[in-house]
Parts: sequence; C-alpha cells; structure tokens
Amino acid sequence: MRYEPVGHGSPPLQKAKGEAQAVEIRRLSKPFWITVIISAVSLMAFVSFLSWTLDRNSIRSSEHIFTAMLGDRSDHLADITLEYGYWNDAVENLVESFDMTWIRETFVDYMQEELQIDGIHLLDGNNQPKVHVVEGKVANTDLRVRYGPSMSVLIADARNTPQDEAPVPATGLVGNLETLYLASAVLLTSYTDDSDTSTDHVLVFARPINASVLADMAEKYHLPGLGLAQIPPAFWQAGYDIETVDRRHLGFFVWNPELAGFRMLPLLALGVLAVYLGMFLSARMFFHRATDTVRALAEAKHQADKVKELLANQVRSDPLTGLGNRRLLDEKLALLQDVKPLADGHALLYVDLDRFKEINDTYGHETGDLVLLHVAEALTGLVNADDTVVRLGGDEFVIVFGRARRERVLSASRAIVEQLSRPVNLDGATYTFGASVGVAFSHKPSELLRQADVALYSAKRRGRAQVAVYSSDLLDFRHVPIQSAAQPG
Repeated sequence: MRYEPVGHGSPPLQKAKGEAQAVEIRRLSKPFWITVIISAVSLMAFVSFLSWTLDRNSIRSSEHIFTAMLGDRSDHLADITLEYGYWNDAVENLVESFDMTWIRETFVDYMQEELQIDGIHLLDGNNQPKVHVVEGKVANTDLRVRYGPSMSVLIADARNTPQDEAPVPATGLVGNLETLYLASAVLLTSYTDDSDTSTDHVLVFARPINASVLADMAEKYHLPGLGLAQIPPAFWQAGYDIETVDRRHLGFFVWNPELAGFRMLPLLALGVLAVYLGMFLSARMFFHRATDTVRALAEAKHQADKVKELLANQVRSDPLTGLGNRRLLDEKLALLQDVKPLADGHALLYVDLDRFKEINDTYGHETGDLVLLHVAEALTGLVNADDTVVRLGGDEFVIVFGRARRERVLSASRAIVEQLSRPVNLDGATYTFGASVGVAFSHKPSELLRQADVALYSAKRRGRAQVAVYSSDLLDFRHVPIQSAAQPG
C-alpha cells in the first residue's frame, strides 16, 4: 500500500470550516457593532441635545442681559428728562420767558458732551417747536423727518400726565433702522412745597443708537457683532425686537453670543470616533467647558449688575459736586421712617449760600462752580460717616443726620456758618460769601425738609450768616417780606 500522511481534513472541508468560523465571528460581532453604532448615535444625539440646550441657554442669558441693559438706559434717560422737566428754573427760562443764553449754557455743551444727548426739543401747547438743539448746536429741524411718526405719539403720551401733578416721562424708541433713537418726553412742570403746576410745554431728549453706540454697548456688555437688522436672528444668534412707541416693528437688535456647545463640537466628534474612551473624554471636557461657560455667564451677570449699580448711583448724584441729589434725599428720608430717632427726633440742616448770585454775576459761572465744589468739600468734612450731604440745586444744600444729638447738630450748623463766612482762595483769587442755615428736629422724617425750609426763611429774614431752628412760632413770619439786608445771594 502506498503510505499517505494523516491530515486534519481535506482542503475543501477546512475551507468550509474556516468560512463557517468567519460567519460565526461576524454573526457574534454583529451585536457588538450594533451596540457600538447605537452607542455612537446615542452619544451624538445626547451630545447634540446638550450642545443645543447649552447654546439656547447662552442665547437666552445674553438676551436677558441686553434687555436689562436697554431698560437701564431707558430709565436713566427718563430720570434725566424728569430732572430737567420738573425744575422751576426750566419753567422760568423756557415757558415764562425764553432765555437763549440760559438754553445754551444748560443744554448745548453739557448735554452733548457729558450725557450723549444730541437731540433736545421744546414744543409749546400747540406742538409748535420753540427751540431745537441738534448735535450741540441750536438749529432748525423737522421732528417728523428726523424721528418719524413715533415722536408724535411720544409727545402725546407725555401730555397725558395728570395736570398739576408730578410729571411722568414717556420714553421709548423712535426713528427707523437707519436713524434709531432712544427718546424721552416730559411735560414741563414747576413745583412749590405744597403743589405742582403743569405747563403746556413739552421737553424732549433724544439719544442716538448708531454704530458707535452699538460698538460701545457690544464691548461693555459682551455682545459680539451687535447691530441692527430687518430680518430675525439666525438660530445661532441672539436678538431683541425693535418696537417704537407707536407699536411699529422696525427690525431686530442682533448679535453673536458666545456658544459653548458650538465651541465643543470638534471635541465631541473626536469622542464619538473613540467611542467609550471618547465618551469619557468628551464628558469630562463637556463639564469642564460647561463650568467655564457658567462662570463666564456669572461674570457677565456680575458686570451687568455693576453697570446697573453704577447707573443707579449716577441717577442719585449731582454731576457737578458728586454729592447726592434730590432723589437720594427722598430715599434717605423714606429710610428714616423705619429708624427709631433719639429723644430730640431726626435732624436735618438746610443750607443756602449768601451772595452766591453776586459771585456768579460778577465772576461767571465757572467761578460759581468752584465755589460750589468748595462748599461741597467743606460740608462733607463737617459730618460723620452716617450723615448724608446732598445738593438740591443752585446754591442750596441739605444735610440729613444719621443719629445725632441736638448739641452736635447745632454745633455743626454754627461751624458751617463760621467756615463758609471766611474768605476763600480759589484758583488764585479770593472770594467772600457766606451761608444761612435752617435746622429742623422732628420725629416725622417727612416733615424735616419743610420745617428746615421754614427755619431757613427765618434765618434769611434776620440777615446773612444766621442759624435758625424750626419752631411753630416761625410759621407766623413765613409770608413777611425779607429785608433787603438779608436777601440771599
């Protein structure tokens, strides 16, 4: 017999067996690959959803910041409009008389340079313009051409203020996308201690929202690419409807907020390709980036709160002296309602400068401003940390004491009269003026300013450099003419 080696099967059988094993391996691997594919698709879907959710939250947070910022700017402009519209000097120089010198000194330079208000308009009772200040110059202009039909609605809203009450400014957007403005209008109103008197004149302030303003807003509030558009924002953009005061829809504020999810897409794609390792790495990176985004959003909100606080402080401060203004005074008096007073009650000083008008008339308003700054510094140096010094306007100042005994209040009053009666050297020249002080003690904070005003009237009546403390007996002399020797400066 011929010898043949023993094999493990014939070649066709081995091939068939190998093919069967490959088929089995492929069959067994199908669930694995299906699991991998499902995991990859699920991971991609999950990551895509998280990315989309994070992007939506980023957009919404950015839109909330913009809404708060625009609201703050509207409130700030309304407060400025109210300060000038609810002012006896404005009524005297714009309605009762028409003083172009006063208008130039009050509006032309300061409003354009310091407050970025480049449109100031005064209209009489027939809505006829009396004066326009446009971009720092007194000039003629057509309100409808400049601001569109929205301005008529804004003025009509301002006129709807109840008569002989404190006016309420009407504020909103006017114009069109090419020339958009934030405007505020108020009915000019004068006031006394007991009443308000409305006029038929309307004062309008307008701030432009142009490319320069938008660029400044974009940098300050982290709103990249902020601009105006007629079409709605794309899904990766944030937006805010531009609606004028007459309900006309002009378009949209549009910008490109930072989208954390979009920034993460390359890393997430790498995670999908690496499957399980990628899932681990991408999840770690995701939460790391999410933390950064939350921190960035928190910082942006913190910055927005700081800006809001800054704007609120500006509304409560006098732009010349840096002291508080009438709004801060009203808030301090309201807070005293909840503070238990000392035995003598709460205390308030009303200071009025003597011969200040002579300094203004003789040496000019710049010298007058130096005097006011000197007085502000002097008054601040005479009070404690819990006392509040405010400038009411003109040459009138008020000190609201925290918790001070009668002796300290009266001592401070005498010190004010003594210190402000001394000659003072300002900018190389010596000037002499003085001050009269009215003092009020009361357990009712709402009565302090009125009573101190009565006392101040009495001090002025006696002559310059006097201190008078309120008592009910002083009411009998309020309407007696002040003697010429005691006329205020």
